[in-house]
Amino acid sequence: MSELLPEPDVADASASRRRGLFVAGWLVSALAVGTGAGFGVLAAIGPAKAKDAATASVPVAPPTTPSPSVTSGVRPDGTHYGSVKDFLLPIPDGYKPGPDEGGLGNDAAIPPDQADPTVALLFGTLPPSDMTNAQGAITNGHMNDGAVRTYQNEAGTLDVAVTVLRLDPAQSAESTGQFERVVKQSRAFRTGPQVPGHPDALCVLPVTHVGDPLDSMTCLATVGDTLAIVNAVGTVPLDTNAVTELFGRQLDTLKGGLGT
Repeated sequence: MSELLPEPDVADASASRRRGLFVAGWLVSALAVGTGAGFGVLAAIGPAKAKDAATASVPVAPPTTPSPSVTSGVRPDGTHYGSVKDFLLPIPDGYKPGPDEGGLGNDAAIPPDQADPTVALLFGTLPPSDMTNAQGAITNGHMNDGAVRTYQNEAGTLDVAVTVLRLDPAQSAESTGQFERVVKQSRAFRTGPQVPGHPDALCVLPVTHVGDPLDSMTCLATVGDTLAIVNAVGTVPLDTNAVTELFGRQLDTLKGGLGT
């Protein structure tokens, strides 16, 4: 009589409208998939009993949830695929969802046909001629996707809106360069602080008046085929360090992606 040997078993509005809204508000583990190995040892008890014993001794692995497929990311050449909204910085510690950024909302996609209104909203203080040039730069870049998300600090003294526009890779560098020149050379702004770790980012502040309880700042930078813009409004003195820190984190996210 032959003996069965053990077998292993392996288991495997514009700026002013936004300022007005702010004043009103101011006043009033990665998927863990466990793997293990089990070994059933069968005695020489006959074919039928051996089969039953093997079934009873082998642990049944619990069903696992399949890993989500990657739907967005950054290519080696710096261009992005997937929805631009996937690249917006998640609400960080110390912040909560902010108010609507004009008619864009506070966490929404921006369709290509809203490119001009978006530029007008974010850069409402530009003179008409500068506004035309700024909008023309985005038009020339053939924007194909965009998104906006807003953040408010816990104290309610700072609102920050981040807008990201994705352009045609073949036109993005020229388009965003033209856009930045218009903003930088406009007399509507004064030069703002640097963004740590991102020397090419540009921050500008509007002309302010003595006694104004609010201040604002706008920063922009190009990352691959995207133009990122942060628009912040807060009580005087404006916490520019908080704004540039958050914007820097957004730029890092655009460079490396969120892996979603």
